[in-house]
Amino acid sequence: MPKIAEKAKALNGKGVVFSYVTEPQRFYYRELIAGTKKYRSRLIDGAQSLDVALENCIDTYTALRQSEELFGVNESTEVLRRVKAPPRDNGRRIRSKELKDCVEEFLSDENNKLNAGLLGKSTYDNKVRTLRKWMIPFLVEKGCSHSQHIETETFKEYPVWRKAAKTTRRLELVIIKDFIENYLRTKNLMRDGIDFNKMIPKIKILDSELDANPPLDEANWRKVLVALKTNLRRAERNHNHRGHYFNRMFYHWIIIARNTGLRPNVELNQLRWCDVKSVNVGRESESKGKRVDKWISVVYVKKSKTGKQRTVPANGVDTQLQDWKKEQEKYIKKHCPQIEIAEETLIFGNPYHDMQPYSMEHLLQIWRRMLESMDEPLSPYVFSEKKFTLYSLRSTYICNLIIQGKGIFDVAKLAGHTVAVCEKYYARLDMAVKAEEMTEFEYGKKGSRKVEERSY
Repeated sequence: MPKIAEKAKALNGKGVVFSYVTEPQRFYYRELIAGTKKYRSRLIDGAQSLDVALENCIDTYTALRQSEELFGVNESTEVLRRVKAPPRDNGRRIRSKELKDCVEEFLSDENNKLNAGLLGKSTYDNKVRTLRKWMIPFLVEKGCSHSQHIETETFKEYPVWRKAAKTTRRLELVIIKDFIENYLRTKNLMRDGIDFNKMIPKIKILDSELDANPPLDEANWRKVLVALKTNLRRAERNHNHRGHYFNRMFYHWIIIARNTGLRPNVELNQLRWCDVKSVNVGRESESKGKRVDKWISVVYVKKSKTGKQRTVPANGVDTQLQDWKKEQEKYIKKHCPQIEIAEETLIFGNPYHDMQPYSMEHLLQIWRRMLESMDEPLSPYVFSEKKFTLYSLRSTYICNLIIQGKGIFDVAKLAGHTVAVCEKYYARLDMAVKAEEMTEFEYGKKGSRKVEERSY
């Protein structure tokens, strides 16, 4: 055997990387086979120096583990894997590339679209999470490290392997299909003979299974309000003023989410002070002999999941926004004087993060913790066994509109849904219950309104 040119311990002593004097720029990873005096080795792809070899040897180590699981290893002999001849399909050389590199290049292109305003932040985050966290580990278990390893049946077991809601799995398969069609297939990195129409399994979701994010009925909503106020009292006793600020913000955030139906992350978290107006829709009252004011909030949703702008008039929001702006300005003046609240400032921004929105993970964590600490837990929704989420506040808004007798077209416009989606998700509600429109009230003469508008 040739002499060793360079050698160094790797992976905390699990093995070594080395090169031979005859091939000083070809580095290998080697480890002792447990219970023997034999070694197994493998070439480290792309390593032409000792530093690069030490950095890349983890991939070689992983490949050795996969080889053991898939094919087994004869532990009585040394295994030395050198560069194999390029794979061929019907005599044609197949272009192949490591899947991790493919994913990173694809996500880099998607990030460019995000920066150019051609892709939404939540869509990009879903692609990152799906491809890095779920698709790559699944393919590793399947023994697929390079693009040419993928076959027509490769993803057949993904819906069983992935433990998540059916809607989540279906969305992930859509993202995986996008990656395959618009990167691997476009760049000719896959074998011939693959049936792309049968490659990605389909997940059928019945109408009866569309029960995620159940709405809160009035009894459950009252329990949520009690829990929110309990959180406020607990925060006031805490010396951590940051926690007090967050709990005040969370209190108003929850109520406004329920009364506007905005999507929590892409709409409510991105709402600015200039996107909301306070409007007086009062009337002249004959019985009282004077004008009776009624202030509502009008929310202008300029960026949404569907890309459609909409206007949302809402009751129960005007006072919440006024109170929150006073509390926010008072806190920032005392603790964060360098922050300036302007028209473009996010309503629910974090003053300790340049008024950027709080993460959805943090908001969800606080929501779950609050529900778990309730003295009287929420009652299950009659049509669903799923847990209540922050998106339940949006479901509550839409369901309340339907129960109150709003037309399906009006509900769809206010919610930013299509009519078909509204009918599919909310048709199971008790439509026998009717109520007056949300911004209507019983007194005054029809046609006598004089509308005023002001900023917060």
